[in-house]
Amino acid sequence: MVQESELSPVPSVSEVRRRLLDQGPRIGTGWPVLDEVTGGLPLSRSTIVRGPQDVRLQLLARLAAWTAGEGLPTLIASRSVTAEELWLAVAGGGLGLPPRALLETTTHDAWLDARLRVLDLRVIGGAMAPMETHRAVHERVPRVLIIDDYVQSDEEWDQALSERTGERVIDLQVAPRTLGCALILGMGSMDYFSDLMDRAALTVRLVPDDDYSRIRVSAYEGLSKEHRKVLLRDGFLEAPLPGRALIRRPGVTNIWLERTEEDIAAFAGALGAEVTEMVWEEGDGDEAT
Repeated sequence: MVQESELSPVPSVSEVRRRLLDQGPRIGTGWPVLDEVTGGLPLSRSTIVRGPQDVRLQLLARLAAWTAGEGLPTLIASRSVTAEELWLAVAGGGLGLPPRALLETTTHDAWLDARLRVLDLRVIGGAMAPMETHRAVHERVPRVLIIDDYVQSDEEWDQALSERTGERVIDLQVAPRTLGCALILGMGSMDYFSDLMDRAALTVRLVPDDDYSRIRVSAYEGLSKEHRKVLLRDGFLEAPLPGRALIRRPGVTNIWLERTEEDIAAFAGALGAEVTEMVWEEGDGDEAT
């Protein structure tokens, strides 16, 4: 007879939920402050990124470059910008720069071209993006699927994935597991989409100041919330740093980490800008700027 003291304790429902939500690998984002507040993005789960389109696109493009550079097959699609604009955003994102920066200099074109060509990265932009995404996913499901300008009431993006998921409307809990990929949806206002947000594994919110000198980065995962306020200059995200967890893996070379500080400084100088670092200032509670 087993003594009562030898029985395994029965876990609480909240403990079971926590264990389930914590399972699975997480991937780095290429932006240190976002890795800090999220612990990385969950694979085979869903993430919503909310915020103004310009800063949201810079973040999503950087994420695409980063995950592809880490050897994860990646697809990024957007109907609101062209494929050319998306490629420019991805190239700039690798250096922490907004897409417009690469319109102002040709100094590093050859360097970027050589690295972008070795990435397993598909870029789809323009009005036909949902239909082209449908074809691309039918051919091969990526490990990381990023869809910007997603709107819940618009069925075209849902139809782009319906053949693989078997559902007419994207279910943010079921779809990424069915597809076997990290599903990342970028959008603006979420005022009418609380039900969608509730079913996402992670929600990231980007709120810049009026002059874009600072941006508040918040991450919501279940009942937990983390946030930081980051000092920016001219809309630049700070450069990726080597050696952080969830980012570097042996045998994989990202397109920007091989650059020396002198290279980055020269690139910034060509743009008439300065190399900046994240500045932390004491604020209320654990908030930093």
